[in-house]
Amino acid sequence: IPVDFLENEAAIFTRLTDPMNPNRVAFVVKKVQYGDNLSADERKQAEALVASFADVFAGSLSEVLPVPGAKHTLNIPEGTTFNLRVHQRALTPPQLKFLHGRIDEMIAAGIIEKAPPDLVKCAATTVLAKKAH
Repeated sequence: IPVDFLENEAAIFTRLTDPMNPNRVAFVVKKVQYGDNLSADERKQAEALVASFADVFAGSLSEVLPVPGAKHTLNIPEGTTFNLRVHQRALTPPQLKFLHGRIDEMIAAGIIEKAPPDLVKCAATTVLAKKAH
């Protein structure tokens, strides 16, 4: 699988404009994790199946599609108050860089938006957990 296209995100993250773009399909097939217990033939079959359904995979947050009509509701009793003070444990510079990068990515993708301080009703600490693999 050629990997030179990985430097050009515009050539890969085309789910909304060209979901079966060969560069995007190759990226999706490469990013999916396959079990080590597959034979070479089974691996080829699995990769072919993933390639045929590449249009349903999101390669980045910007490719995540909203669910029409979905609404998130919290059933919080009237008059409930929450802590607005955050007792955040200090994050290391690499953790801060990662966290701020993810926040910027989610804002750019329209997943989250900045809220004025007067609209904040609850604040909680941020916990970063390392993946096991």
